[in-house]
Amino acid sequence: MRPSTTTSPAPTRRARQRAAAIGEIKALARRQLAEQGPGALSLRAIAREMGTASSALYRYFPSQGDLVTALCVEAYDSLAGALTAARDARPPGDHAGRWAAVCRAYRRWSLENPSDFALIFGTPLPGYHAPAAARSLGVAAGVFTAAVRAGAADPGRAQIPAGLKTGALWGALAGDSVLATEPTLAGIVLSAWASLLGYLVAEIFGSLTALICDTGLLYQAHVRTVMLGMGFQPALLEVPPVADG
Repeated sequence: MRPSTTTSPAPTRRARQRAAAIGEIKALARRQLAEQGPGALSLRAIAREMGTASSALYRYFPSQGDLVTALCVEAYDSLAGALTAARDARPPGDHAGRWAAVCRAYRRWSLENPSDFALIFGTPLPGYHAPAAARSLGVAAGVFTAAVRAGAADPGRAQIPAGLKTGALWGALAGDSVLATEPTLAGIVLSAWASLLGYLVAEIFGSLTALICDTGLLYQAHVRTVMLGMGFQPALLEVPPVADG
């Protein structure tokens, strides 16, 4: 007797049309963001390009804030996916290598998706309330926690003050893991992640590329500095290459 198999019914014509319309709206919104920046997002302009009334767009996104939230969620999901793939490409026992790989993927994704980077890390947009921001940070936190458990990183080496208190968002991110009861680990991860983000903001939005020619090489050194500050065992860290000349 063959086991029964079930297949999902094919989407209806109306569902396909709705999905196509949502995809077109998002594509046009991303183009606006890339060309004019987050502050220029306009449902009216999107409707004009689609050849429809702006009121028709509200069937798909009740407000501009809902569209912004959808775009932010997709951007954060894309970033988290890139970080997860980089982590999983390294052996589970290579804790320092996994953290360094996540850092490299963070920069690579940011440079390859500058409009999405600007959307989620630039000027806060009214109406944005996506909870997906924690996913990428959760990948990094998980890697560091595993490194601490395995002895690849010693939190005692980090310059994080005692008595830190974590907020509600961190509590939701940590869940029942050790991170929920170890605010020092939270401080180490957040300090490191903020340092990496600051570098990327300077590289993408600032004048870092005019100040130094090889920002990629400097980033490798920055990652190593951050890892030392987190308490990773120095012997496990990759030594950045030396610039020519």
